[in-house]
Amino acid sequence: MADDALVTTLAGVDLFHGLSPKVLARIAEAGHEASYDAGTAVIVQGDSVTGFKAFSPSGVEMHVILEGTARVDVDGVTHNVLTPGQYFGEVALIDGRPRTADVVAEQGGLRTLAISKWTFEDLLEKHPEIAVPMLRVLASRLRA
Repeated sequence: MADDALVTTLAGVDLFHGLSPKVLARIAEAGHEASYDAGTAVIVQGDSVTGFKAFSPSGVEMHVILEGTARVDVDGVTHNVLTPGQYFGEVALIDGRPRTADVVAEQGGLRTLAISKWTFEDLLEKHPEIAVPMLRVLASRLRA
């Protein structure tokens, strides 16, 4: 069974808003924790998410931040700093196109729940209700 604190964290993520605790537990169980030292690039802008990399254990993942912060840079310019409960990597996970930004662990490092493309697709197949909050978030982004 998934850790209750992790399920609570996932419940607060807009991408998973309104999902049942059972489904949130499945998401938590499907992911794995990953840790990064300060200054480590977790995702590199322009990296392909196809080919051999897509089959590697950490090749195509999205991350939910559990502890620490991450800086988001596009073309070398910082656009955002992400904190616990926020996420990154979901766009390439969904559309399979190259990464759109660098995401770098900030001072103190970073701990995330990483969810691979293959795990994510399996979750969507078994729990299609996961797609509903994601569609709402994507629609909101388009409107903004």
